[in-house]
Amino acid sequence: MKLLAFILMFFVCVSFCTAQTDTTGAAKQIKEAPEDLKKLIEEITAEKAKKVSRDAEIEIDGLLVDETKTKSGRDFYEYFYQDWEAPKNAKNYSIFITEKPYRLTTTQIEIKINETLVFQSFLQPRGDIIEMLADQAVVQTKMYLQNYEAIIKQMEGTDRSGSGIF
Repeated sequence: MKLLAFILMFFVCVSFCTAQTDTTGAAKQIKEAPEDLKKLIEEITAEKAKKVSRDAEIEIDGLLVDETKTKSGRDFYEYFYQDWEAPKNAKNYSIFITEKPYRLTTTQIEIKINETLVFQSFLQPRGDIIEMLADQAVVQTKMYLQNYEAIIKQMEGTDRSGSGIF
């Protein structure tokens, strides 16, 4: 690809350099580009048009990573994992469940999707509260993934796509 761009720039420079002034000061006519150069430009623009996807696709979709440290954090992860079912159209995401120590027996639990914080709460070592928070986290994470896909579809519309020229 770099070689094609170099060849293209070479032909452009050669064509501009050949437009010299004669002894009377009048500029010579610039010759039309050769057919090979025109074909090369068409191939490059067609190749760029084929590239539709903007995001790099992750090979392992829906990875759920456990970064908890305590028993309550592990219980939260297990409740979350039991209830978790990814939305149908969700792709290119990983979920990280992290736990940070707080005061005494309380910890702070965070759920991140691709480094974006989606859910954050304090976690107490009571089973019913842990289960309730895990259910809330599942609902909020699903809603985020569904809305994320809708936003991406809106942003990739024809009115938002540009030519790439600033």
